[in-house]
Amino acid sequence: MRLTSFLIILFLMPSAVADDAATRKCTQAEATQAEKEANSLRDWDQVYRSYKKFSQCDDGAIAEGYSDSVTKLLADDWKSFNRFVALANRNGDFRDFVLKHIDESVPADRLAKIVSNARSECPGGGRPLCALVAKAAGKS
Repeated sequence: MRLTSFLIILFLMPSAVADDAATRKCTQAEATQAEKEANSLRDWDQVYRSYKKFSQCDDGAIAEGYSDSVTKLLADDWKSFNRFVALANRNGDFRDFVLKHIDESVPADRLAKIVSNARSECPGGGRPLCALVAKAAGKS
C-alpha cells in the first residue's frame, strides 16, 4: 500500500510543478525586466534563461521582443542551432515557446531565411526540429 501511494505521489508531482509554472503571475518588476531583455538575447542559453525566468510575462511587447530574438538566431546564427536542439530535447515547453515566436510579427525576409536554413542546413540530429521550424516559418 505504501508503495502504491508513493508511486501515485511521484506520478502527480511533475504535473503539479508544471501547473505551478504555467499559473505564475507576471509581476510589474518581472514585466519590466523581461521587456528590457526579450529583444536583446544573443544566444540560445540566454533565451532559455529568460524563458525560465519570465515565460509568465510572454505577452504584448515582451512577446514581440522574444520573437525578434528567436528569429534572429534562427536566421542569422544557424551555426548555433545544435544548442537549440539540445535545449528543446531537454524541455518540450521551451521548444514550443520558440516555435510560437516564429510568428507574423517577424519580417518576411527573415522568415524566408529561416525556412531556407531549416531545409538546407539542418544538422542530422535536428531533422524533426528543423521540420517544425520550417513549418512555423512557412505559415507565418
